[in-house]
Amino acid sequence: MKRRVTFITPPGKEIPDDALRLTKDGLGVKDLKAIREERFTFEYDELPWFAKLLVGETRELYIRFDNGKDYTPGWKGPFSSRLPPGVHAFVVPKEDSELKQLEMFLGSSSDIQSVSTTYDRFTKVYASDPTATKLHLLLDNIAARICKGVDRSCRDDIVNLGNAPSVDLTYDPTSKVLDITAAWTTYGSGTTPNEGWKTYIMPYTPTGRVEVGIFSHDETAEEEEISLRGQIAVVGEDEEFKPTLFAFPARHHSRSNIFTADFQRPTGLHPKLEVTLALGGKSPGDTCSLNAYFAIPQPFFVDPYQLEDTSLLKSLGITALIALEGETDLEAPGYEMKKWGSTVVLELDTQHYFDNRVKDHLPMEFTLPLHLRYLEPHSSKSNQTATLPWPTVFWACYSEEWDKMSASPFDRRMLGYEEYFPEHTYFYHLTPQLINRTQAVSKLEVPVLVSKDGHLIEQATIGIIAIGFIWVVAKTLLSLLGVGNKQAVVHQKKE
Repeated sequence: MKRRVTFITPPGKEIPDDALRLTKDGLGVKDLKAIREERFTFEYDELPWFAKLLVGETRELYIRFDNGKDYTPGWKGPFSSRLPPGVHAFVVPKEDSELKQLEMFLGSSSDIQSVSTTYDRFTKVYASDPTATKLHLLLDNIAARICKGVDRSCRDDIVNLGNAPSVDLTYDPTSKVLDITAAWTTYGSGTTPNEGWKTYIMPYTPTGRVEVGIFSHDETAEEEEISLRGQIAVVGEDEEFKPTLFAFPARHHSRSNIFTADFQRPTGLHPKLEVTLALGGKSPGDTCSLNAYFAIPQPFFVDPYQLEDTSLLKSLGITALIALEGETDLEAPGYEMKKWGSTVVLELDTQHYFDNRVKDHLPMEFTLPLHLRYLEPHSSKSNQTATLPWPTVFWACYSEEWDKMSASPFDRRMLGYEEYFPEHTYFYHLTPQLINRTQAVSKLEVPVLVSKDGHLIEQATIGIIAIGFIWVVAKTLLSLLGVGNKQAVVHQKKE
């Protein structure tokens, strides 16, 4: 097992003298306000049986957990990539593998066939639950095996990864290692934003390796680069920090711009998600396009034919539909759907914003039209809460500097939307602004048939149909018998 701990302190803030205490046994951290990343690397033989089964049915595996909380706007540094809240998995299954372990791990809310294969080999899998209950179970199992007979802090540190806003699991079949990476992306202690980190970092075994880096962002970096200066140490080997400075190109960056989203009211059965963006009046470059990536769970769905109407798209603030994958059946109820939902990538209409709204200092807006499926009847509830994750909004910018991209030690691969853009693309992400909410999601109540009333409704419907049928038959018989014609003749004679 290997461990890498990275702290990134706010720019321009000096680290207090008593915040770090490095000895030959470990590193004490006290009241350090910093963004934090933890990465644990486990050899295949170290994994518990369930984890071996999970990675053993795949040739490549990437699982991303994002809870939709704790965003630092304007952050310029690593850990800038974004995903909609939820669980996102990208997997290359082994031949004839049905991915049963992955399905069991993600739970019943996902489906292995949820979105079609991409790159001709990757299969996308999604789940709506961003609390990642199964992640905690996996971490518990790994900790129980890895930390057996060593200091309790080993188990606590591994299990605590599940509390991070963002957690990645990556399995590399070539090196046969599983990386679990967790990131806390606000300047706080992870649980209390106004307090700093307080922890003790040490090797759990004599052969264990723990690398620690404490950095701050260097503002002199190039536009497409990230530059960090600070100090590093190998805990258990070094008794003093070593100063360091390095810069590297990064594919993902964060902009100082923010956005919010919510449903237009009243919602009805055809809700519209309105997204408001504060762009600041300019784009990162001439080759950039503004885009939005949605992961849309049941019972929501989009109408692909509606999104092909160019005049409608223009009125919604959208230039084009780039991609739509997943469930698009327009008639089926939610309980007959076999797939988790769908994903949508949109190119947004920035030209209208720059031509008409910038001069008046107005924000940009775009709207995604949605529809709701009929849900399965419930024994007592007349409505059910439906949750829609906010999109990931980003500028996609073409660059000639792609040959340098492999140098970044922090970039993430397989996020679900990169494949829709040229390889030579940088991404500049906008930050969700959580106003009067704790998570980047919007919710609404969906009407549901109460099953105890269903029998009465069914009988009433049958009765109405029967009465209508009898009436039609009676009128037909009377017509055939000439009753109606005789009455008409009598009426004419009276006249």
